[in-house]
Amino acid sequence: MWHTISEIFGYMVFLYSAVLITSYIVLIMRSYKAQSNERLFTPDPIAIKYLLKDAPYLPGVSIIAPAYNEEKTIITNVNSLLAIDYPEFEVIIVNDGSTDRMMELLMDTYDMHEVPFIYHEYVKCQPVKTIYKSRDPRFSKLIVVDKVRAGYKADGSNAGINVSSYDYFICTDVDCIVEPLAIYRMIWPVILHSRKVIGVSATMLISNGCKVEDGRLIEANVSWNPLAMFQQLEYLRSFLIGKLGWSCDNMLPNISGGFGFFDKQVVIEAGGYGNASLAEDVDMLMKMIKYMASTNQGYRLVQIPQALCWTEGPGTMKSLYRQRVRWAKGLCQIMRDHLGIIFKPRYKGMGLLVMPYIFLFEFMAPIIELVGFLVSIYLVLTDGINWHTFWLIYLLIYLMSQFITVTVCLFDYTAASARWKREAGNYSHLLMAGLFEPIFYHPLITYFSIVGYVQYIFKINMGWGVMKRKGFNQELQKTKQRENQTIVRTKEQANAANAAGQKNN
Repeated sequence: MWHTISEIFGYMVFLYSAVLITSYIVLIMRSYKAQSNERLFTPDPIAIKYLLKDAPYLPGVSIIAPAYNEEKTIITNVNSLLAIDYPEFEVIIVNDGSTDRMMELLMDTYDMHEVPFIYHEYVKCQPVKTIYKSRDPRFSKLIVVDKVRAGYKADGSNAGINVSSYDYFICTDVDCIVEPLAIYRMIWPVILHSRKVIGVSATMLISNGCKVEDGRLIEANVSWNPLAMFQQLEYLRSFLIGKLGWSCDNMLPNISGGFGFFDKQVVIEAGGYGNASLAEDVDMLMKMIKYMASTNQGYRLVQIPQALCWTEGPGTMKSLYRQRVRWAKGLCQIMRDHLGIIFKPRYKGMGLLVMPYIFLFEFMAPIIELVGFLVSIYLVLTDGINWHTFWLIYLLIYLMSQFITVTVCLFDYTAASARWKREAGNYSHLLMAGLFEPIFYHPLITYFSIVGYVQYIFKINMGWGVMKRKGFNQELQKTKQRENQTIVRTKEQANAANAAGQKNN
């Protein structure tokens, strides 16, 4: 009996693995085609700026960044957003009831003051208390929204949408460093395509280890922190294989909440972000697709291969655990709210291919791996395992993992970081991390996902949570602080000496 169970189990795992590997190969091929087309037909961002900067009807763009207790990075990141090179844009920072010094820093640094504002609630969110703008003309593009705390990023994004002035918006995080020409690059497909572009996603990478000064990326590096290296590989796979491959056939599975471009009117008509969503990026895109299908409108979703945004990834096991448990709970919400589109022809590729793929290879994967692990232990203890099949499958999966690692490193070098060529040593770090990822990191992520599923079932810790930031270039910041303190002391001493001299005279 156990021999039969072992055989069936082995064949099922082999079939599951074969389909997954085949899907990866297809996505790699589609991604390669997309990058080739990018090099052939899409101008460099500098050339795009030259072509568009004086266009009379160039759309304005609102940049929305919800924030909660981000005092360590808020000024650096607001400076990064304000330094964006684009004729018509605004930066909207939405304070979701912070309890640290974040608001105080914003008020003092940018000379903010309360302004009267006509507020329309196009999408639901917690009440907005106050809206601030700067007295300093240098910061005229900055708007700070102070709202009642909701505990979810989605609610802050909705508040930003209600305040925004332009027809398109970018939703980002305040820990992100954005390329100065990012909006030019993201608006290009909107102008280029004949079909209505409702969403644009750009490659987003990990900033841990990078050199950042005054909100600008100076040098792209890979952190020596093993967790950061593993996450960099994850991001590269997600954007340069998964999203880019799917987007070739207009089946982009999600637009990252860290940096995504949207048509505001479509978002409003779709109902905005789900206020209590833990996966607001996927949820929003699914709602937009449903709206477009229900109104029989054609649309286009675009993934850009170049890295236009850099975000701080969790640097500790505790922060990573919180993030991935939240992601797992968010995935459960997506399955609950949008599983009904599976195999529905009206949703085209999203319903016929993408959602079944997400269900089988993302949502079910941790469960299947856990069951496989438990069955394997049982079969080992009962001497019922087929070792030949076991090692064959494991070797196949491991080799495929290494092939994907090498592929994304090549893709990153040729496309994703075209403006920021990494040193060869950075890629050696990533390749080394790839050797150990299937053994150490992947089991951790699987465990975190299972924990998230259990917490979702029992409604445990369903809030957004907080990720502690370390900030960029702490040593550089400390050096500048010491220099500023020295300058202040010198001025005080000089003033004291002048005062004493005047008194003596």
